[in-house]
Amino acid sequence: MRYSDFIKQTISNENGIDWNYYKTGMPIENILQANRSGIFIRKYFESGGKELPLLLNPTEATNFINTYFAAGCKENTLSFDFSEMYLLPDDRAIHTVSGFFLGLLIESCLNGTRTLAIESSNQFPFAYLWFLMFLYHDYGYCVTERDNSPISTPERAPIPDMLFTWNPLRIHRKEYDALCRMKRELGIDLSLFSPYPGSLNRVGNFRQNNEINLQRALLRELTQRTFTVTGRPRLRFNTGAKIIGHQYTSIITTRYFNYCINERHKVDHGIVGGYLFYDRMVKNYLSAYMTVLYEREGLCVLGDFHYRDRHFCQEQLPIFSYIADCISAHNIWKQPEESRAAYEQYKLDVLLAENFKNITFQENPLLYILVVADSLEPTKVYGGLPPQKVSDAIDIEYLPAHHVLTFSSRNSEVSIEILYRKAKGLEDWTSVRCSELNEGKFTLHI
Repeated sequence: MRYSDFIKQTISNENGIDWNYYKTGMPIENILQANRSGIFIRKYFESGGKELPLLLNPTEATNFINTYFAAGCKENTLSFDFSEMYLLPDDRAIHTVSGFFLGLLIESCLNGTRTLAIESSNQFPFAYLWFLMFLYHDYGYCVTERDNSPISTPERAPIPDMLFTWNPLRIHRKEYDALCRMKRELGIDLSLFSPYPGSLNRVGNFRQNNEINLQRALLRELTQRTFTVTGRPRLRFNTGAKIIGHQYTSIITTRYFNYCINERHKVDHGIVGGYLFYDRMVKNYLSAYMTVLYEREGLCVLGDFHYRDRHFCQEQLPIFSYIADCISAHNIWKQPEESRAAYEQYKLDVLLAENFKNITFQENPLLYILVVADSLEPTKVYGGLPPQKVSDAIDIEYLPAHHVLTFSSRNSEVSIEILYRKAKGLEDWTSVRCSELNEGKFTLHI
């Protein structure tokens, strides 16, 4: 089956794969073309009342509900004019939309009709989890790859050895300098690693005039709900997988962030995207709550309410944290052979070749599907060719719930050997197993 045909069949609901979680009209014509892919991403977030995560302007993001506390304003705080600053570059947007559908195919191959879901009193199926994760996973490129980037890249970031940090499990506070600078420039007040907003780490929660700062109090309440663990796994999938912590600690994430600045001369888009996602999703939740609170004159429960016919509940908050963690982790790489000395210098011990723990579906289902889809998405793999030509050329055969994908190409210009090399590389850091290339085909066991 041509990959382009799979996308068409999914959009038209011919194959029974649920992709449109909100069941609303979406721009689906010429979906893998410049401009069209970016609009698709934006419209999906708008459909769910989740526009705020797409907002990069730090002033607007930091002060997004101030008008409510000042005057009880009833305007929709999630309405703002989109500009080029909020849109992924065309190639990244096309990759994102194409990879979104590839992830749906991979999930079907893994689970069939028993779609992956998080067990909860509310329903959180794969279609909901996947749209949030994959349509946002590269959004950090809006920050890190733009000529008019809203942040400045530091010339140097702290190195552990320079700070006399002998214990790799402890971190000197100055190691956070570059990360804190990025958060400050983007108006990020919340951390996916901490139960409290950074600005609240002081005694008291009051304005100078002793009035209770409701905005900060509510942010504190929401982040506490995110990190509450009551002896049970924080999240449990219907496959039995339990998510009880982060893929990588705050220390590893921070040191990898610094490593990228110094050694790769760039700010890591995955870590930026993870921090952006969690900060904006929690604020989006609070903004929706404040809108409903004023409209209903106080008859609204923070942990369970409806906004624009969308259900918001406290069980979403640890999910936001988990998705942010996957976005942050998806671009943190196992030590390449030539980079061992640098990884050791930055004390990235868990990423060293002998210590790295391969990503598996059994232990971290969403992260696993994310990295496989991100690695094999054809329009990115064949970046020099027109996306439509690529999606028409690549054949993918599979049976639902059989865990096997077979790839081939119908066009000699789209050499299957290129995709094969990407698939073979997955063996080094995931549980994927890839056959040899034989007669223009290879098989992936997922």
